[in-house]
Amino acid sequence: MRLLHILLFVVVWVVPTIAQEQWYFYVDERYPAERNQLQGKQRILVVNNALSQPHDFGHTTVVDGENSGAVQVDLNRSNLYCLFSITQTMERSGAFEVVELLDRTQNTSNNYYARQSLSFAQAERLCAEYQAEALLVLNQLVLYDIVESFPTDEGAYYAYLQAYAQSHWTIHYAGQSRETSFTQADTLLWESRLHYTRTQSLSDLPSRQEALLHLSQELGSRLGNSFVPSWQSCRRYIYDMPDLHLQAGLNAFRIQRWQEAIGEWQLAMGKEDKKAAACAAANIAIAYEMQGDYASACDYAHHAIRLFGVWKTAYGRQQQANIRYYLAHLQDRQARERDL
Repeated sequence: MRLLHILLFVVVWVVPTIAQEQWYFYVDERYPAERNQLQGKQRILVVNNALSQPHDFGHTTVVDGENSGAVQVDLNRSNLYCLFSITQTMERSGAFEVVELLDRTQNTSNNYYARQSLSFAQAERLCAEYQAEALLVLNQLVLYDIVESFPTDEGAYYAYLQAYAQSHWTIHYAGQSRETSFTQADTLLWESRLHYTRTQSLSDLPSRQEALLHLSQELGSRLGNSFVPSWQSCRRYIYDMPDLHLQAGLNAFRIQRWQEAIGEWQLAMGKEDKKAAACAAANIAIAYEMQGDYASACDYAHHAIRLFGVWKTAYGRQQQANIRYYLAHLQDRQARERDL
């Protein structure tokens, strides 16, 4: 767990008769990978099993609503841009022990339009040769683009380039006949500024080759990230009141002395001041969360909800709602980390 920027700002909550201060800080929470097909695998081989796209396929130009004819674009490097990008993304993430790339295509056919998968024997041979637990195989990458230019009602010219990618992948697990196949799509858009001439509007756009190679790289990066757990920064709120034990707990909390802070706040909970007791219980929940003790954190969040319920006021109900929201998030975090 990483604790960042502790006690950065002060947020003042104002209600009709009570001014309640709260501090907040950020906690980085780890979320499971969007795709779990490689979960538990540490040695990954990324395999090129795709053919290069024909130069005359997938490119459209529209001028004033009319298709202006065929275009040729050299996309021989597009598969490699995608594969290098996904390999680097997964390697840099640290989520896997080894991520290697076999960039030479394993596809021996000459028909780009007929997708071909590795045979079981081919896949097992590669797993053995590279000591891989799983293969991530690119079978086909299809790229499209459209460039359109037209005059606006104001008499100026506008142009755009829209690029599309559709890819097909297979995951093979060493020693298993079971495989997983999926598609991954992506798109990028470039727009021109308004110009007095069509040539100027078109000059704002990248070349088709540049755009499609960039899209290939982006697709690889985004797909690579989908196999990797992510971190998200989330706020946590700490109650601050002019109470001796609450203040002593805050001082310990600022320097990450969690148990000392909990001890002071437990003393505050034993006082007759139910407002201080409720605030202390909520703070203790956060301190236990910082130590990874989610069960105790949930217990004290429930205590805080009950104690804030002592006041039959809008303020008390609002604090109860806030802590219920925190409790639901905490329980979700506990479940996520069990799965990681």
